[in-house]
Amino acid sequence: MKPRGERPLRLVPTAAPGPVADVERLRLERLSTDAVTGLPLQADPGVGFERIAGIGIVYLQLGRFAGVESLYGWELYDRVLKLTAASLREDLEISALRSEYLSLSFNGCDGFCLLFDLSGRPASRHAALLEPEGRRFRQGVLRRLRQALGRIAVDLMNVYVGVASVADDPRVRPSRNLARGVLEAVRAAEAHQSDARKGRVESLKTLLSRRALRTVWQPVLALSDRRVLGYEALIRGPVGSDLEKPDALFTVAREGDMLLELENLCLETIFSSLPRAVRSGILFVNASARLLTHPVFLDERNLIEIQRAHPATVIEVSEKEIVWNYAAFREVLERLRGAGFRFAIDDAGSGYSGLETILQLRPEFIKVADSIVRNVHQDAIKREVLASLLSLGRQIGATLVAEGIESEDELRSLAALGLPYGQGFLLGKPAARISGAP
Repeated sequence: MKPRGERPLRLVPTAAPGPVADVERLRLERLSTDAVTGLPLQADPGVGFERIAGIGIVYLQLGRFAGVESLYGWELYDRVLKLTAASLREDLEISALRSEYLSLSFNGCDGFCLLFDLSGRPASRHAALLEPEGRRFRQGVLRRLRQALGRIAVDLMNVYVGVASVADDPRVRPSRNLARGVLEAVRAAEAHQSDARKGRVESLKTLLSRRALRTVWQPVLALSDRRVLGYEALIRGPVGSDLEKPDALFTVAREGDMLLELENLCLETIFSSLPRAVRSGILFVNASARLLTHPVFLDERNLIEIQRAHPATVIEVSEKEIVWNYAAFREVLERLRGAGFRFAIDDAGSGYSGLETILQLRPEFIKVADSIVRNVHQDAIKREVLASLLSLGRQIGATLVAEGIESEDELRSLAALGLPYGQGFLLGKPAARISGAP
């Protein structure tokens, strides 16, 4: 099927430019097509100034990307956009409105717009035709995102749909008439997104008020003899709820501006009941730079209480988190070190700041991101990255811990490289109860 309104992607030649008009035309063509999806950047039936008696609009908006980008970076966002565009193209081929299809476009941010010529359909039937197709497109996108991205798509993303139909008005320019219809569909999708966001935020508020978090513990083991170095405390929401996974919890907390409240409850939940086995080794806990610099956390009584609960606490700061003022943050870390805490850089090798965070903060532990560990036995470049991190760790006195170990091949490769410690499903899954704990 060759869509009437979809423009092919054109590359701007590198040869010397011709006349000014030609250069301007090429520039406009380049600016009017999205480089990631290959779709036109405007909703256009592609029929010039021809009037269409009735246009059907299905608008799909990708939501909750603030959490995705801050945790996983823009590369994942681009992959989602490509997957979404491919999903819509595939489902268009089997759409009940395939013969009426006009164009598919992208708004340059997170919205996709499909146009259909419904001139041959009764106006009273437009909504009944568009709404089920909108739901089908949405379900197709979500299904393919889940297949390609797993839990990330499920926990942190959603797709919202709005539909509208536009009857031709001879008193109004066709492009203006179409723009009004697209805006109506966008508003409908945004209303669904707003309702969903409010519902998620209210659910989190209820969870916080009921203090309904729970802790699971994952062991950190020596790769040579499986000796337990310690445990990482991981937070979960209520079992079976939309907020069970930590990524979902923290994404909603960002949406509702409740990050500090959530982090405070996380620490309270962790330290309120430490199993005996956890108290006998190192305890790894996650905290944001924002929490660590907050006066309530830095209060001497709070620090003494945490140290009394577990004197061998290592605070993990993610490399994915941007630290804007390293000098000020180092002062905070030195104060906390004076109170008995040690530090780990989490997700090393996966964030925006690269080695800068490690060099600036000089942590006692470097926890290597699971994306580096995954299939390391098959990737020489990953092994080079790990060798470099090992060398850096020796120079600054930091111990490396490999995260996300899931196979014996990965374990053997890591041990051969000389990594001393690791954690992952192969070595022990997160569990609410630990062998030897009360």
